[in-house]
Amino acid sequence: MNRKRSKIMIASLILTSALVFLVITGVKNTSMRHFTPDQLIVHADEVDRKGVQVDGFIAEGTSRWDAAKFELTFAVSDKAGNAKVNVIYANRLKPDNFKDGGSVFVEGVYDAKQNLVVASKLQTKCASKYEAAESVSAQTGKSSY
Repeated sequence: MNRKRSKIMIASLILTSALVFLVITGVKNTSMRHFTPDQLIVHADEVDRKGVQVDGFIAEGTSRWDAAKFELTFAVSDKAGNAKVNVIYANRLKPDNFKDGGSVFVEGVYDAKQNLVVASKLQTKCASKYEAAESVSAQTGKSSY
């Protein structure tokens, strides 16, 4: 009976160890660090060829849309416009409210040598919608939330 119990304990230990290893590996491979463009450039070597999220503004005059290839290229900059990270967003449609100077959130794999994010996800933020809500709440003194 002890021998059977030992086999069950060893099998359970092996299964538990394998499960823990798979969970840790999966979390490590799918986790993404969030950066502003200036932070990403500083930490470029740490996140080379890894998934990143970048939050910033579409740099003026950098956006190019190739409708034939469904390819959007642009640069994301920090608020001051000092740091820029290039982005390529391919095989997807260009968001309707995408415009130079607009706020953008990009998720993808970063190539430090090229200072390029190959984006798999792109979200734009409509600042005018929030500015209108802020001006109404400022005039009335009430929050719109």
